Amino acid sequence: MKKLFNLFAFIFFTISAMADGNITIKKSNSHDDPSLVLKVGPEKVKLQEFESIFYKNNNEKNITKDYLNEYTNLFIDFKRKVLYAEENKMDTSSAFKKELAGYRKQLARPYLTDNVAEEKLVFEAYDRMQYEVRVSHILITVPQNASPIDTLNAYKTIKSLRNRVLNGEEFGLIAQQFSNDPSAKSNLGDLGYFSAFRMVYPFESAAYNTPVGNISNIFRTQFGYHILKSVDKRENRGEVKVAHIMIEEREDATLNEKKSNQEKLKQLIESLKDGVSFEEMTKYSDDKGSAKNRGELQWFGSGQMVPEFENTSFKLKNIGDISDPVKTMYGWHVIKLIDKRDIPSFKDSKDEIKNKIKRDSRSSRGVESLISKIKKEYNFSEKRARSHNHDFYIFRLNQLILENRRSYNDNLSEFCEINYKNWDRDSYKTQGKILFTLDGVDYTQDNFADYLKLNKINVDSANSCPVVLDRYNDWVNKICLDYEDSMLEEKYPEFKAIMKEYHDGIMLFDLMDKMVWSKAINDTLGLLNYYNSNKENYRWNERALATVYTSNDPIIASRVRNLINNRYNSSLLSDEEISFLNLGKGEFYLSDSHLLKLMNRNKSNNLKISSRSFEKGKSEIIDKNWVKGITENESNLDGSVFFAEIKEFKNGGLKSFDEAKGEVITNYQNYLEDSWKIELANKYPAEVYTNILYKLVD
Repeated sequence: MKKLFNLFAFIFFTISAMADGNITIKKSNSHDDPSLVLKVGPEKVKLQEFESIFYKNNNEKNITKDYLNEYTNLFIDFKRKVLYAEENKMDTSSAFKKELAGYRKQLARPYLTDNVAEEKLVFEAYDRMQYEVRVSHILITVPQNASPIDTLNAYKTIKSLRNRVLNGEEFGLIAQQFSNDPSAKSNLGDLGYFSAFRMVYPFESAAYNTPVGNISNIFRTQFGYHILKSVDKRENRGEVKVAHIMIEEREDATLNEKKSNQEKLKQLIESLKDGVSFEEMTKYSDDKGSAKNRGELQWFGSGQMVPEFENTSFKLKNIGDISDPVKTMYGWHVIKLIDKRDIPSFKDSKDEIKNKIKRDSRSSRGVESLISKIKKEYNFSEKRARSHNHDFYIFRLNQLILENRRSYNDNLSEFCEINYKNWDRDSYKTQGKILFTLDGVDYTQDNFADYLKLNKINVDSANSCPVVLDRYNDWVNKICLDYEDSMLEEKYPEFKAIMKEYHDGIMLFDLMDKMVWSKAINDTLGLLNYYNSNKENYRWNERALATVYTSNDPIIASRVRNLINNRYNSSLLSDEEISFLNLGKGEFYLSDSHLLKLMNRNKSNNLKISSRSFEKGKSEIIDKNWVKGITENESNLDGSVFFAEIKEFKNGGLKSFDEAKGEVITNYQNYLEDSWKIELANKYPAEVYTNILYKLVD
C-alpha cells in the first residue's frame, strides 16, 4: 500500500535502536501460542500477519537476520504509531471515513463482477473483431418504460413485418416503408459493414449470430424492437489513416455551384500532377478542421465513414497513394493513404477490449452473472411466480395488473397503481408483505417503498407498472450486490488484509502530519529557537551567482550566446527587432528580459532564463567552470541546450534564518519525530520472540 509503505521511510530504525527503543529481545515466548512473533503494547502480532506484510515489500531481497531485525524495528515503530492513532480515535473523523470508503470502493470493484463471465466477453469480442458483418434492419421504436399495451403493440407490429419478409416480401422495401429508423427511407435499412463495439451489444450479437442470408429473431434494445437481415460477413480489413482535400458541395447545390466546384477540382488535380505536394494543397480544403493538420484524419475502420469515402480509402494499396476524386454526401474528396494496420493480436488488444467492455452495455453481463451466483450462494427466495420466458412474463403480468385481475398472486401488483407525480411514501400504506428473502433476511413491501422514495421518477400512472417492475429488479440487484460487498472481508482474507493496510496507512499519514510535518511548519517560534540553537549547522559554501539559458534550438542558443557577449552592440539586431523591443540605438543595452521577448515572440518556449546562486559542489556545470564568464554548451535528456553565465562569487558564511528555513524545517521535523518516538516507546514497550521471527530465514 502506497501511503503505508512510503511512510516506512520516515520511521526507520537501525538495529542498534533495539537496545534503547524499549524493545525486549526474547529467545522464545512464554505464551501458549507458538505463532506469536512479537508484542507491541497490548497488541499481539502473529507470524502470519508479519510474514504477509514483510514479503509484500521484500519479495526479491536476500533476507538475512540483520535485515530482518532492522525491518522488525521499523514494523514496531509503525505499530506504535497506529496504536497511538487508534487511542486518539483518528479513524472516527468524517474525512477519514470518506477517504477510506473511496479506497474501498476501488478495491472492491474486481470482487463485484464475475471474472469468468468477463473473460468470456473478452474472447467473444476479440473473435468478433476478426470479421465485419453487413446487415439491413427494421426498427419499431418503443421506450423502455412504455406501457404494457404500447409495448405489446410494438411487438405485434415487428412480428407482422417479420412474417411478411419470411413470406417473400422485399426486406428493403418493408424497411423503407415501416422502419422507424429515419435513414431507412434512403438506404432501405442497409447499415453497411461494421465490427464489434460499433453497435449496442444486443444488436451486435444478433448481427453476428444470424447466418448470412437469414432473418434474425425479434430482439429488443433501448431503442425498441428490431429484426435484421444478414447480408454479408468478411474478414476485418483493419484500419486506415488517410488525409483528404475536400471541395464542399451540398445536395441542393445550384448548377453554377456545381460548375464552380468542378473547376476547383480540375485545378486541384492539375496542381498535384504538376508536382505541388498534397500537404501544400490541403490549405485549400473546405474541411478546415483537418486542413489545420495537413488534411489528416483519425484512424478509422469499417462503418465509421460514409461508404464511398471508406471504400476508396481501403482500396488504396501503398503508403502515399492518392485517389481519384470521389463524391460523397458532403462533396468531392481527394484522398491520400498515410498508413494501414491490421487487427492487433489478442495479447496487445486484451486490455483495450476490457476497457471497452467496461464502457459498453455488455459489462452488465458480468454483474448479472455475479448476481445469479449471489442468489444461489445466499439462498435467494422470491415470493412471486416466475416464468422461463421473462419477456412474456412481464407482458402477462402487466396485462393482469392493468385489468385489475387480483387473482394473480403477486405482492408487487399494488405498487403498480402508484401515480409517481404525486407519490408520497409516508402516505402510502403497505401491508408489509415479504417480496423476497436473502440469506435468511426478509425484504418487504415497506423496504421497497423506502427504496422507491429515494429513487422516484416522474411518470404517468398509466405507465407506472413497468417502471415499478424495473425499479423492483434494480432494488433486488442492489440488495444482492450490497450484501456481497458487506461480506468481502469475511470471504476474502487478502481483501481484509489490504483494507487493514489502507486503514492504518491513512490514519498514520494523518497522524504524522499532525504530530510532525504540519506541526513543525506552523511552529514559527519553535523553528526559530531550533535555528538559534543550531546556527553553526547552517553555513554557506562558496557560491557562484549565475544565470542559466536553456533553448530547444541549438541555433537560437548560439545566437543568444553571441548577444550576451555583445549586449551593447545594436548592429547584431535588425531595425525591425530593435523597433519590436522598443530600444534606442543611442543608449543601447540588451537585457535578459529583451532576450526573452525577442526569442519567444513566435514560439513561447524557445528560450528559458533562470538566475540564482549555486553552492560549490552542488552543480556539475558550474563546478567545472568556476570562473566568471560563459560556460560551454551542455545537453539535457530532452535534447535541449543550456549554458550559464557566471557573474560573481560569494564567500561562505552563516545562513540567515530565511536562507536556511527549508533545512531548518526538515531538521526540526526529525527532532520532533525523534522526541515523539521516545514517548511512544515508553508508552508501548515491545517484545520480540526471535525463535519465531527467525523461522523466516532458517
